[in-house]
Amino acid sequence: MTRSVYVTGIDRGDGRQVVELGVMELLTRQVDRVGVFRPLVHDGPDRLFELLRARYRLTQDPASVYGMDYHEASTLQAEQGADELVSSLVDRFHLVARDYDVVLVLGTDFADTQFPDELALNARLANGFGASVIPVVGGRGQTAESVRAETRNAYRAYDGLGCDVLAMVVNRVAPADRADISER
Repeated sequence: MTRSVYVTGIDRGDGRQVVELGVMELLTRQVDRVGVFRPLVHDGPDRLFELLRARYRLTQDPASVYGMDYHEASTLQAEQGADELVSSLVDRFHLVARDYDVVLVLGTDFADTQFPDELALNARLANGFGASVIPVVGGRGQTAESVRAETRNAYRAYDGLGCDVLAMVVNRVAPADRADISER
């Protein structure tokens, strides 16, 4: 069975792409065949996938990276329900996963989407993919206490939805708050 790691933010501006790049670096040092899957994608170029493709010399067909675009996903969910959306994306993931030792899943980005509970969607997808989850919490412009609370809440949310939480990453924290946040 292919192993997979699902990196997801919990809000916009969390610096998740830097974490995804770092996870890819770690994965490519451990296994030979690393695939990439992005369940939902916006129209336009995917600069992160292009960077991963160039940096790690991925031979994966770019068309196989994407589950579906946000518009298609929103329509599918509205017409047939969330279960059908998740099932379709899980099927597409497994088509990719069969060719790789590990798959890095690039979670949704919380930007201009029509999903009222995007965190729960990411959790359902991670569970359907059999992926461990790395939620990324953005700390820019927040107090140390609010970052700690957001991190605890995100952990409890993913854990409560049955996810295997591999790690929690807090990113973009003010230097003065780092020690206070990491101590708790």
